Amino acid sequence: MAQDDFFGNISVDITNNQDPNKKFQVLGSLSQKIGFGLEQPSDMFARNKRQLSKVETILFTQLDTKLGNDVHLRVSAKLYHDEIYRLGDDGEYSSAEISRFRNRFEVRDLYLEKSFDNGLYVKFGKQVLAWGQAEYLRVSDLINIEDQYTFGQQDLEDIRLQVPALLVSFTRGAWTFDNVVTYKAGRNKTSPKGDEFDQLIALRDQFSLGRVKPDQELEYFLRASTHYSRGDLEIVAADFNDNQLGFENFSLDISNNSPSLPLPNQINFTQQRMQALAASGNWVNGPWLVFAEAGRHFNKAITPSNAEQFNQLNGHNSFDQTLTVLGVEYNGFSNTLLSFEADNVVTNTRRFMPEQDINLLSFSTRAYWTALNQRLEVLAIWTKLADNAGRVGRLTINYDVSDSIDLGFLWVDYHGNSNSILFDYRNNDVVQIELSYNFQN
Repeated sequence: MAQDDFFGNISVDITNNQDPNKKFQVLGSLSQKIGFGLEQPSDMFARNKRQLSKVETILFTQLDTKLGNDVHLRVSAKLYHDEIYRLGDDGEYSSAEISRFRNRFEVRDLYLEKSFDNGLYVKFGKQVLAWGQAEYLRVSDLINIEDQYTFGQQDLEDIRLQVPALLVSFTRGAWTFDNVVTYKAGRNKTSPKGDEFDQLIALRDQFSLGRVKPDQELEYFLRASTHYSRGDLEIVAADFNDNQLGFENFSLDISNNSPSLPLPNQINFTQQRMQALAASGNWVNGPWLVFAEAGRHFNKAITPSNAEQFNQLNGHNSFDQTLTVLGVEYNGFSNTLLSFEADNVVTNTRRFMPEQDINLLSFSTRAYWTALNQRLEVLAIWTKLADNAGRVGRLTINYDVSDSIDLGFLWVDYHGNSNSILFDYRNNDVVQIELSYNFQN
């Protein structure tokens, strides 16, 4: 069983970057990305050559406007077109890939927000609500789904995807209480059949795969937070659907196997209903920032990677987990920010699978450096996966040519052992360049 997550606080202030003399503000960007696969992926993937992997054009636009009575509206959307699916040879990419990635349109933000004189704050619509302190493990940051079309190639700020939600926030004394309800938030966005980051690629040849709709579409989240002179503290409780698909049940086929050891031929996945209780905080002392999270997740579904593991489940498809995070950031060097994060997940499976590993520890380090008045940015990330299962290295370099033109470079390197979630993707190393034009009125 591998850690699910391969890898701030909400400001309850109305959008304040608008020019008060403007009725609305529009900003956006037009980007061109070109990616190249450095190695030859496994034959199980649609792309199994060392070649161009992406020729993607992205248009992003965002509108902010005031509707009156201190009601603000934000609408943003992205339009994607990837020409690689026209440049490739016939049959090189799966029909599922072409349908999903050649052309797609996403409504990102779509919400109204209002602050009242009595301190009440309301925000309604599609939005991102980022809670907690950790960057690489979801302990209390449970509301938003994730972009998991790739592993480790997205910027951290782009991983979270908007969900339809109602946020009602109010303050009592030194504490702020955020109450959130979501409806039909969906699940993490994963790659389709045959894609080079298809998360179910190892199961598709062995089983038929199905999906069961969750029993409940409403999810509930509560956060109580307070601020001290040197830090913050927050407590989160939630009743929600797991954003990651987990094993629900299977049907057995004994025609080609001994009846004493039947194997599944139809595997069904669903979003397991879960509960969580977590706390997080940070503390600042000079150039040092220390942060921590601890939480208990109840009824966490697991997804075995082969038929033998399905048999070991003995009908038990969910367990309780204890998650802890400890991290530190240091900004004592000029134009440099260094950070380290340790994540630990303990899955309580002993009463069902006493021989399984239940303690998974992973580490991530990050170095961020700027120069030329922050026109040049360099970010390096190295992640060691739990149980020595592998590692991921990521390097990004961004340069602001002008106020409206940016150049970017990305390199991602994967190493996965045979028991790693990265094993099937170990040859999917990539380099990518990007040219962006930014605009606003």
